[in-house]
Amino acid sequence: MQNNIDMNLVAQSLNQKLAVANYTAASWEAKANQLDQENKQLKGQLEQLKQQNDKKGDK
Repeated sequence: MQNNIDMNLVAQSLNQKLAVANYTAASWEAKANQLDQENKQLKGQLEQLKQQNDKKGDK
């Protein structure tokens, strides 16, 4: 009986650790997505500035 209780505690502990790891992974994934979006916006802004600069250079 003691062995079953110990194994249940081990299983509970592992499940808790897995839940934390999943939460952490989801948090990092959300941050990565946010940074990807910011990167795309900045690339778009950079492209606009390059085009504006090219137009000024043509004048």
